[in-house]
Amino acid sequence: MSELIQKNDDRATIRLKLMASVSAAVLIASACSAGESLAADSDRSQPRVWIELGAQLERASGGDDMFKPPFFDDLAPSLDSPAKIAAKLPWAMGGEAKISLQPQESDWVFSAGVRYGRAKSTRNTQQNSNPPSSRIVRKYPSSKPIYSQICCHTSLFPAQKANFADVQSVHQESHLVLDFRAGKDVGLGLFGKDSSSVVSAGVRFAQFITKSDVSVKGRTDLEHYNYLSILYGGYFLARYPQKYAPAKRFHINSLDAGSSRSFQGAGPSISWDASAALAGDSDSSELTFDWSVNAALLFGKQKAKTHHQSTESLYYFAPSYARTHPASGYATLYNHPRKDFTRSRSVIVPNIGGMAGFSIKFPNAKVSIGYRADIYFNAMDGGWDTAKKENRSFFGPFATISIGLGG
Repeated sequence: MSELIQKNDDRATIRLKLMASVSAAVLIASACSAGESLAADSDRSQPRVWIELGAQLERASGGDDMFKPPFFDDLAPSLDSPAKIAAKLPWAMGGEAKISLQPQESDWVFSAGVRYGRAKSTRNTQQNSNPPSSRIVRKYPSSKPIYSQICCHTSLFPAQKANFADVQSVHQESHLVLDFRAGKDVGLGLFGKDSSSVVSAGVRFAQFITKSDVSVKGRTDLEHYNYLSILYGGYFLARYPQKYAPAKRFHINSLDAGSSRSFQGAGPSISWDASAALAGDSDSSELTFDWSVNAALLFGKQKAKTHHQSTESLYYFAPSYARTHPASGYATLYNHPRKDFTRSRSVIVPNIGGMAGFSIKFPNAKVSIGYRADIYFNAMDGGWDTAKKENRSFFGPFATISIGLGG
């Protein structure tokens, strides 16, 4: 039977939701009032400044592999691997903002945007395999008269096996992406009336930070043995305190590990943002399909700081009258002391990404939803004792609301 107890720190998420709700309400009210003013103006023009606010729900992956000692492979197959439990990050709730400026009677667009997300999870996972109940392997009486009252109960092989794994972990992740772009609409009307196709170039800055602390305690190879019991004339030949004389043997393993990893870099970027009208009229409201692709080459610093220590002990128990087995006790099989590793190096990180979604556009407001993915190749050092290149990726849905000013 497995029990999973997961605790998440929701305070940051609650604050973000409240801020997003208040911002959305203010923006909607502003958009409505601005829409009424524009409706009354017979000589309307397109807004020159757009302010966009939104939120995204993103899952980060890559660069968070857990240290995996050999005893993970000895746990019961029915138990989830502690490495899988501790390494998985929760969804990160974050915010984004963008401001765009288009000079009057110009196809150029200048913009600055920021995305930020963070996640934290605290896990306390307790798992146990289900051992079968003890059983009599053989029961037989002897045919000889002198042994007619002898009954043998034997279990020459383990009668029970039960492993457990207790995992306690704290995992944190945060990411920040800044974009500064200058673009030009090179395909006005390319995808139909009121469509746009903007090609931009600029600079992207990215920062990723992960921290983890994991403690694992596991029992492997638990074995219960039922030894020979002989009953003669109503008396035990060996004065056993119970019908069976069980002996136990098992291993106790433990692991403590922690890591702190980061990447920070900046470099040139290019992007293509396009939009095609599906229904409606730009003078009132319309539904559009939006998509974009982007690429960047980031020059920066990659850092990793890790530590781990592990032990394994053998525990055994045998009754004093079980003379063929040693007395109770334990033996330390190994004790690997704490090892610390620190690395830092300069890297070049290629980045590609894309987005697809839908928008409802008004003359001076827009509401958008979509799905976005970004991949940063070899951005993180996911190794423990030695460096190991790992991709860092972010993917998930987002929603934004924009308001246009000026005109």
